[in-house]
Amino acid sequence: MIGYRKYWGRLLIKLEQIRTKHVRHRNFIIFISFAIGILSALAAVFLKLLVGFVEHQVEKLNDFLGSNWLTAIFPLIGVGISLILLQRVFRGRLSRGVGFILNSIMTEKSRLGIQHTFGHILTSAVTVAMGGSVGLEAPIVATGSAIGSNTGRDLRLSYRDTTLLLACGAASGIAAIFNSPIAGIVFALEVLLLDFNIPFFIPLLISTATATVVSQVLYAEKFFVYNVVPWDMASIPFYILLGAISGLLSVYTTNVVEYIENKFAKMPMNVYTWLKSGIPLCLLIFIIPALYGEGYTLITVLLNGKTHALTSHSFLNNLGNVHIAIIGMCLLIIFFKSVSAALTMAAGGNGGVFAPSLVIGGVAGFLFSYLINLTPYFNVKSPNFIVAGMAGVLAGVMHAPLTAIFLLAEVTGGYTLFVPLMIVTAISYFITRKYLKHSIYHKALVENKIIKQTTEGDDHI
Repeated sequence: MIGYRKYWGRLLIKLEQIRTKHVRHRNFIIFISFAIGILSALAAVFLKLLVGFVEHQVEKLNDFLGSNWLTAIFPLIGVGISLILLQRVFRGRLSRGVGFILNSIMTEKSRLGIQHTFGHILTSAVTVAMGGSVGLEAPIVATGSAIGSNTGRDLRLSYRDTTLLLACGAASGIAAIFNSPIAGIVFALEVLLLDFNIPFFIPLLISTATATVVSQVLYAEKFFVYNVVPWDMASIPFYILLGAISGLLSVYTTNVVEYIENKFAKMPMNVYTWLKSGIPLCLLIFIIPALYGEGYTLITVLLNGKTHALTSHSFLNNLGNVHIAIIGMCLLIIFFKSVSAALTMAAGGNGGVFAPSLVIGGVAGFLFSYLINLTPYFNVKSPNFIVAGMAGVLAGVMHAPLTAIFLLAEVTGGYTLFVPLMIVTAISYFITRKYLKHSIYHKALVENKIIKQTTEGDDHI
């Protein structure tokens, strides 16, 4: 490894000498952002294909056994393998989540260790593919950020340019995994680049567009497959109410994740903590099969009106009353998805709360519309409320309403629901900020006085 780094360093120095003589700096940064978009997209596609394949096999195994008792054990194995990788291979030097990226930008000149370029792919793949109840978005963002950071370091670029390349990698990861370039850019601007400059925009645009094209070429399947249904003015009061519900769920989700993570953070990561958090995780997944993995498959079937997936292989199938079974399972998913996500991380898994937030919001939107449609007085379009609920909870948990709006608008195939998305996310964000001044990503930075807060409650470097 040392010899490789030495040879690579000499090569980069030679390229740097050639570049300074013949290539304008701005053009060079654009070219590098293009390359980072390709690399980040390849990482995202690999993870999507791997996890999607394993989850499909799990569904067939559950159908064959007529129960999910065997696959409920898989998450314990997956997080156990991830824990071994974190402890024995990476020696505790592989930080998880998104917060460490922000810390790197503000305190370490945007320098991320080279282990982050591949470590998150390995650990998140075994975690999520084996049923860990988290998402791939945070590992993809970390991988893309590390690719950009190490590229900037090896090319001996300035702190400003390295930060830009780091953001290009993060944005490209989001763009590739969701096929949503605008959402990738907005995510980088809202979450990572607190000190944004206009010249940053073109490289971000190039990298996310490139990542989206590569992702579509290698993985043409759409993230959510359903027909967008136009919304009607009579539903606006219900969207306002859904926004309030989404805000409260955002507060609940954030508090639950932080409480469990803080409780386990005081314990060393070992076999004891793996079992203490992994066994309850398996029990939850056995009781609530929909908690297995990311949960996007569940959202897809709900968008297409197939409610049987909610209670499939669960004890609620035996209740006899389909309405009670559906309502009961929705409530269980809403209140325990965040618990299972936090337990997955505490047991040694690698993932993030991005996907759990979307699942919680989607199921909440479905349940809200389902209850309305049970009454003889109203009839609302359930898919629209599923999408709006996803945006609402994501906006609240991340404190990133624009990311939520553009992400859901892009993955659902258009901007038909733009106004309802704006209503729900705005209300959800307002309510969340009332109870939680900082997002789940920025809170630790504020507490450590890396970010200071003004009297108006805005975050600044």
